[in-house]
Amino acid sequence: MWLAWGAAFGAQAHGFEERYDLPVPLAYVIAGACACVLLTFIVAVVWMRRPAVSQVKQVLNAQLAHGDSNINSFWRWLVKGISFFLFALTLASALWGTRDPLMNLAPTLIWIGWWVGLSFAVIIVGNFWPRLDPWRTLFELLNAIARRLGLTQGIALNWPWPARIGRWPASVLLLVWCGLEVIYPIAMSPFKLGCLAVAWSFVNLTGMVCFGRAVWQRHADVFAVYFSTLGRRDIHQPEGKNEAPVAGQVGFVLAMLSTVLFDGLHGSATWGLFEGALKAWVPQWLDTNGYVAGTMGLLTVWLIFVSAYRLTCQFCFAFMPSTQTLTSSTQMERLFLPTLIPIAAAYLIAHNFSNLLVQGQTLASLLSDPFGRQWDIFGTAKFYPDIGLVDARLTWTIALVAIVGGHVISIWRAHRLALSLGMSRRKTTIAALPLTLLMIVYTGISLMVLAAPMVNDAP
Repeated sequence: MWLAWGAAFGAQAHGFEERYDLPVPLAYVIAGACACVLLTFIVAVVWMRRPAVSQVKQVLNAQLAHGDSNINSFWRWLVKGISFFLFALTLASALWGTRDPLMNLAPTLIWIGWWVGLSFAVIIVGNFWPRLDPWRTLFELLNAIARRLGLTQGIALNWPWPARIGRWPASVLLLVWCGLEVIYPIAMSPFKLGCLAVAWSFVNLTGMVCFGRAVWQRHADVFAVYFSTLGRRDIHQPEGKNEAPVAGQVGFVLAMLSTVLFDGLHGSATWGLFEGALKAWVPQWLDTNGYVAGTMGLLTVWLIFVSAYRLTCQFCFAFMPSTQTLTSSTQMERLFLPTLIPIAAAYLIAHNFSNLLVQGQTLASLLSDPFGRQWDIFGTAKFYPDIGLVDARLTWTIALVAIVGGHVISIWRAHRLALSLGMSRRKTTIAALPLTLLMIVYTGISLMVLAAPMVNDAP
């Protein structure tokens, strides 16, 4: 991902000036990580018993469901106001600030402060994006004004959402967003980034008006769906009360995994081999900037992830006896899908940890001079980030722990979920084995991709 501010450090956004020398060959590290994931499955088989939802868990879920009612309305709207102000400031700096992406607030605040930083926060504390969402705040404000003016139904038309479309619009938009981040260097132009924000604001508000805010944000608002999925805690409960499974959710969650892995692959030596092979089939004049190759690569990685997961679920279902809970492999895909979310979180942490800590420091100076006009509002305009805060060794250690930890959690949650289907422990073990093998493959591939730009393999 060639982000604009990466040029300030003379390196690619996910690259490193220094590389960490592994004390052992990389193959040994990958083998050990895969063995750890397999060991987790064995421990789960031996020690885990049929789960039961405790009263404590029911109480916690009830508190989370009614958490907003315990927050003073003044403070809630104050938080919304601050968030909306930052949104307006970012948009204004993108459209009317300096065209130098290193001196403009918009690229860094959007890609590092919001997209990466907020994602990390959601992983830790859960999804609080609805309280910050500026588009939701703007819609609620316009809706309240319309009601005050006598429009009792508000501004929402509440058209029915086609069930067959489901969440596919959000899935497609997530792939597009990744393409803009990784393939098309939109961060190099704050003005283009601002135009994109204006266009998305129009589409987002129009969708809320046509279909209603809740329906639109559940199916097509890519950022609302993303943060909701990333912050999901309970694998047993549906996303909303009495709501049926949503079509396209499998594609969305697998896009969360594949887009981060593609970002690492796009900056590796392996990507050059793919581009070289593609040139034999695609005329050079059609892909002078590598956008066609990048798009094809992104879609290919996503399709591989989706196909592998669905094929694995078909194998799992084939080994299962008939149950009242599951009657098809499609149901199994949706049921076990939340167990992949820890892997998506792990990929995100492994891939962006150093960016957040190093490049995130530049927000201190950019907030003092958001338009690049030599201002110093908070007295921090001269602050320069400490690029030695994170080295390659720490980055690799965090990535290794995150990748292994994410897959271990996914294995544990998947086996716990499988036990809740009412099968015997033996049949549960057999049915969960294909999914375990997929997790092991994910572990090996992700470590190979992420290791390429940051470590030197031992001789």
